[in-house]
Amino acid sequence: MPAFDEAAIDRMIADTQRPLDGFAELYEQVLAVQGFAQDAEKLVTVECSTQGVTALDINPRALRWGSDKLATTILELIGASLADLQQKSNALMAERWGAAPPDLTKEGNPAELRLQNAQGTYDRAMENAMAELARIHRRVDGS
Repeated sequence: MPAFDEAAIDRMIADTQRPLDGFAELYEQVLAVQGFAQDAEKLVTVECSTQGVTALDINPRALRWGSDKLATTILELIGASLADLQQKSNALMAERWGAAPPDLTKEGNPAELRLQNAQGTYDRAMENAMAELARIHRRVDGS
């Protein structure tokens, strides 16, 4: 039975954390993204963030459209602003992960495979650690 290798445990922990390097910064950047949309006449402007609609600017001239057209325009612009937000967020993630963010819902995705690998490495390390503790315990009891 090999001796307990503390350096191997440290390497394993570092390897499992490496994919998360920069994730907190990326998360903050995505939270700061603002989506923007404006009608063709530039009378209604909508901004959205991950919190929802953060700004709605209606020029008084847009009030002449009537409530139906104004409501429809606002709803369309909210959708467009959210789409802009999504596009900008995707662009940020693509900078970090390549052309497209990994599909975390797909079985066998890279994150899942890394997690399974890390779990296997952790399990083996714990088995080795427990075996080493048992060996030490036997040695102590035998002395």
